[in-house]
Amino acid sequence: MTAIGKRDIDGNELWWLSEGHGAHPREPQDGEAVAASLAGRFRFVEESETKAGLRRPQLGALHAILAYRSTEEREPITVVMPTGTGKTETMLAAYCHSPALTLTVVPSDALRTQIAEKFVTLGVLPLVNAVDGDFLCPPVLVLKSGLQTVDQVQHLLARSSVVVATAQALNACSTEARSYLAESCRRLFVDEAHHLGARTWREVVDLFTEKEVVQFTATPYREDGRHLGGRIAYAYPLRLAQVHGYFARINYHSVIDLADPDHAVASAAIEQLRADRDSGLDHLLMARVRSVERAKEIIKVYEELGSDFAPVRIDTGMAESTRRKHRDKLFSRESRIVVCVNMLGEGFDLPSLKIAAIHDPQKSLAVTLQFVGRFTRAGSDSLGDASAFVPLQVAGVDDRLRKLYGEDADWNEVIRDLTEHGVSDEKDRTEFELAFGSLPHEVAMRSIRPKMSTVTYQSTQPLTWNPESIYDLFEDRLLTTQLGINNRDKVVWWVSREAIPVRWGDFASFNELVHHLHIVYVDDTAGFLYINSTNNESMHETIAKAVGGNDVALIEGETVYRILSKVKRRIPTNVGLLDSVSRNRRFSLHVGQDVLHAWRGEGGTKMKTNIFAHGFSESRAVSFGASRKGRVWSHEQARDIHDWVRWANQVGPTITDTSISLESVMSGFLLPEPARQRPPYVPLSIEWPHQLTATLSDRRKVNYNEQAFSLLDTEFSLTNHTPDQPLRFELRTPSWELEFEFKFHEDEPPTIRPVGNDGEIITASGAGSLAAFLTAHGLLVTFEDEVVMVEQGFLLKPDRERRLFPIEDIETINWSGINLKRESQGIERDPATIQHRAIQALSAEEEWEVVLDDDGPGELADIVLLRRTDDALEVLLAHCKYSTDDRPGARIKDLYDVCGQSMKMNRAKSMPELLTKRLLRREQERQADGRSGLITGDIRSLATIVSEARYRALHVTVAIVQPGMSKSGASEDMRALLGATDRFLAETHRVKLRVIASP
Repeated sequence: MTAIGKRDIDGNELWWLSEGHGAHPREPQDGEAVAASLAGRFRFVEESETKAGLRRPQLGALHAILAYRSTEEREPITVVMPTGTGKTETMLAAYCHSPALTLTVVPSDALRTQIAEKFVTLGVLPLVNAVDGDFLCPPVLVLKSGLQTVDQVQHLLARSSVVVATAQALNACSTEARSYLAESCRRLFVDEAHHLGARTWREVVDLFTEKEVVQFTATPYREDGRHLGGRIAYAYPLRLAQVHGYFARINYHSVIDLADPDHAVASAAIEQLRADRDSGLDHLLMARVRSVERAKEIIKVYEELGSDFAPVRIDTGMAESTRRKHRDKLFSRESRIVVCVNMLGEGFDLPSLKIAAIHDPQKSLAVTLQFVGRFTRAGSDSLGDASAFVPLQVAGVDDRLRKLYGEDADWNEVIRDLTEHGVSDEKDRTEFELAFGSLPHEVAMRSIRPKMSTVTYQSTQPLTWNPESIYDLFEDRLLTTQLGINNRDKVVWWVSREAIPVRWGDFASFNELVHHLHIVYVDDTAGFLYINSTNNESMHETIAKAVGGNDVALIEGETVYRILSKVKRRIPTNVGLLDSVSRNRRFSLHVGQDVLHAWRGEGGTKMKTNIFAHGFSESRAVSFGASRKGRVWSHEQARDIHDWVRWANQVGPTITDTSISLESVMSGFLLPEPARQRPPYVPLSIEWPHQLTATLSDRRKVNYNEQAFSLLDTEFSLTNHTPDQPLRFELRTPSWELEFEFKFHEDEPPTIRPVGNDGEIITASGAGSLAAFLTAHGLLVTFEDEVVMVEQGFLLKPDRERRLFPIEDIETINWSGINLKRESQGIERDPATIQHRAIQALSAEEEWEVVLDDDGPGELADIVLLRRTDDALEVLLAHCKYSTDDRPGARIKDLYDVCGQSMKMNRAKSMPELLTKRLLRREQERQADGRSGLITGDIRSLATIVSEARYRALHVTVAIVQPGMSKSGASEDMRALLGATDRFLAETHRVKLRVIASP
């Protein structure tokens, strides 16, 4: 045990080494004597396979600090060293090289004690001969309470060579005492510098404006996005820490169980601990929670599941003596599981901590995995890889790893995500990434989200593949010193840095630095070369020729508009016109309401330079833009480079397909017309605009009588289905209903006003009128004959003949014993209802994994059935409707509502992640209320489907279940309504329609 002398001085402590190499004879010597004894004693001793010494990152950081000192700069510097690579020993080495009174600021009491002990003994430096000969270790002032006078500071510093303090202790000092302390110290070391955004930390750093300030951290990124200040003088890469054995790999598991996530995370982590122990590994498990109350709750789970590992709690809710006792149990291995709040303390050094159970993840995964970084410290052969178990987020698939990769690309190599799914889409992506023989280290490929944009080249000769030519072409403009090259798929990417003049003046001495992403993909089978770049000022001909050969030529002109043929029900939203005659107005851009005038008016005499349109393609909403200059783009954003390559593959073959008539493309647009009066059509459905419900966020709520509900827990219902009465509707929630009405105007878009009482919309910025909110954002209304009134108050009317639904495609089932006037089975699951019989019939058709009763406000359907087949996700959404009569017949009014229901929320029904997440959220809310909509399957099955949804092809079928309609008596109007519904579903999101009626 190291012999450390301690003396209490006015509530603070002076520590010194009393025995051993570097000890003080009786009393601690003053700072000058210590500095003189250490002068010239430091040695640059590097570790090797045969001898101990300082590690590579320690020596690298030390040289960076010494270089900083030599320039006498006044700006602080930051040293980035991953957890476990030895930040503290680097501080000791920097001190010993040039001993002087040094203030070291730390974030916690535990770290203050640890750092103080290191300085008192100089850590491993004497053991590896980094300091040798006769010397004195520095006496350390451990500042625990605030100083109030200059005399106090002078008295304490008389025998001190190093001061170790928390920011809180320094903040408790008087301004006069704190300033004098800073004046007396030659330098400042800041440990765990990511705390520097806090005011108390910044104030300390500001006292050292004219002195040496070195900030040490494992990550230069803060959760709040604020910058640490000071340049990064040295950063040791995570990947090298792993390569050289300082940092173990993290096996990342996303645990799926929303019914009891704490039990699931604990069970998975304990199972890993048992497996590691069976393999002879000396591993410990730490469970992280957000509060003392949660710690008391979670410790019971571990006592139940892992009592043989003697779980203990360590948090501020217990006495310090108890915390110390529990820590001792971990070190002695009497216990192998600890439940703590946040962390055991920054700098806590216990390499055997190798399993992290993150019950309450921080919002930033960077912070979570900085915590997990403590589990990656390499040790003896008795230690293996680290494991992190994180609960699946309620919103669905955990995308936070991508953000982490963006903060430090090396996490890409350190973290192995064991929750990725092995369906074909994900396999293709993984194989695509593995095919890159070289990758930049400055940018993580998985963090890149390119815009869907490309210029396309062809060649009269076979395309070449010469990606290395980019090195010569860009020379010193490369940010990524190494290109990302995939020779198998012929893809190369890089990031350039371009110096451009500032926009607010003419200066030769400085400019702005802009970074551009470039991706080149050569599809030599089809004969196309694609270039994606954030620099839209160029067509990148020099890049195309450098990679693909001198014979490449840009595809440009009107032929590029053929890409718009891929958009069904296409609506132009932006149109650029060029007048080759008028010099005063050569180019004009038309958007919104002005598009109709541009298309039919000026567009008849002027040349269209670019067109952007949205609509539907391949079962989902899409957008495409095309420019005569040769650029094709979309408002979509790729998840990664692999997504962009797949998107680009469709561009070349389409714009060069001579079978696509440009005349048919230009004549096939749905032109929006302003709705100046009540449309003379039967309304079928009304719903929120997709953008308001595209996420599962609860940041917007509707409120009435102090009962507030998320938009996702509401639904709209039309008051009538007639072509001429006022267009009225109700907003329904689980507790209340409010009625509203559209008012149409000659010179402006329609407005929405309450028929009776108005509600309230609650957003992050405050509360306001619900009617005003509905007017501002608009609603989506679907009418008969495929007419749609979109949110901006425009009507879209396809001009084509009616389609009759084939009579032979109408299905029938046995409705005997069913009350046709009763639709929902309710909580009691009444067997005499339409919904109950439909569940029986549909469940029997296939081996469904999950069958859900989703009936209620905000529902996707009354019945939802899901199953995974190969690489697809099959979903059947059934909408049931009661009859207005006891006997089946040919009443078209019985079909209006159910056809409208089938056409609602089709955007959500076409997006596998959104569809499944929404179902999961609703089921979780039901179970929280003590109910469940699950008929077949369990919450875990549903959560597993959610986690895989993004990787599977979605096949959706909508079933209209209306026993009030007779197949034999179906009228032409009824079949026309069903035919229009069928065509709408097929053309928008490629949804198949089934109709189930009575015989």
